[in-house]
Amino acid sequence: MILVRLISAPLAAIYWAITSVRNLLFNLGIFKTYVIPGKSICIGNLNLGGSGKSPLTRYLIDRLQPEFKVQVLSRGYGRKTKGHVMVKSHHTARDVGDEAVQYFFDQAHEVHVCERRKDAVLSMNRYDHVLLLDDALQHRYVRAGLTILVSDYNRPFFKDYTLPLGGLREGRNGAKRADIVVFTKCPLNLSQEAQQSYLQALQPFMVPVFFSSVHYLPLKPITSKAVVNPEHVVLVTGIANPAPLEKHLLNHYSVTHLSFGDHFNYTLKDLKEIHRKFTTFDIEKTIIITTEKDFMRLQETSMTVEMSNYPWYVQPIGLTLDREEAFLQTIQDYVRKN
Repeated sequence: MILVRLISAPLAAIYWAITSVRNLLFNLGIFKTYVIPGKSICIGNLNLGGSGKSPLTRYLIDRLQPEFKVQVLSRGYGRKTKGHVMVKSHHTARDVGDEAVQYFFDQAHEVHVCERRKDAVLSMNRYDHVLLLDDALQHRYVRAGLTILVSDYNRPFFKDYTLPLGGLREGRNGAKRADIVVFTKCPLNLSQEAQQSYLQALQPFMVPVFFSSVHYLPLKPITSKAVVNPEHVVLVTGIANPAPLEKHLLNHYSVTHLSFGDHFNYTLKDLKEIHRKFTTFDIEKTIIITTEKDFMRLQETSMTVEMSNYPWYVQPIGLTLDREEAFLQTIQDYVRKN
């Protein structure tokens, strides 16, 4: 471990220097930034994946949509297509990425994917819409009107280091571009003392700080093959950090976890292997649980037919924010401002 750190430290210093020079060139205007017209909110992070951007984006869709037309723009990570695509009902995760399909299911007015965010923004109808940019903090060729930095409470950016020594995509000073910081995946009933330690660490950035927790909603059956009072779960995940979900399920069941890579594109062969594993357990007392994101990647017709013979469930999640009224007021003050 010490040898790895010794090797990683100079590489991390080089990476930090490169990203710092890049940011400086944007700050000086040498690299040009396109200011997005109208109302736009960037939800981004400094750490590599699994920080909780998607639940917060979905939360904002839910809270804004009753009053505003919400557009979502993301890269479409994991898709097989290129360029700007506006998501339609026939698209699958292979076409536009799992997160984009999920936002479409969440009833966002429009969902778009594009590697080059500026290209998409220029071709979108921006009239009277609120645009949510998912994972665009480092995509500095565009600038949103409001930026929310998301950081995992268990891996706060102010304690992390740049790649490859740590998990930061750029130096900690990237947080200075944020208007709001939200710490995600906090323990329930987080103590005031714990909050104060984080607030103190963020004093130099002088931004409002909020704490959020994930809560697990009742399971939703995907198929008609229900199991009454299951005792065992085959958990199927292809996300960056499935540990919290596994921990939650262990409070209620014994768990066999089949973990795949982040944004894993399932095939019919993978599904058959999952079902083969399932049949090695007592099928009268076992169910299969997956995440909402993974479910978006299991929508191919051949796979849904295969799944229909087994007791599949989705584990929905919700988001709880401390000082929710203050957070929503900050968002509403921005989007309503002339």
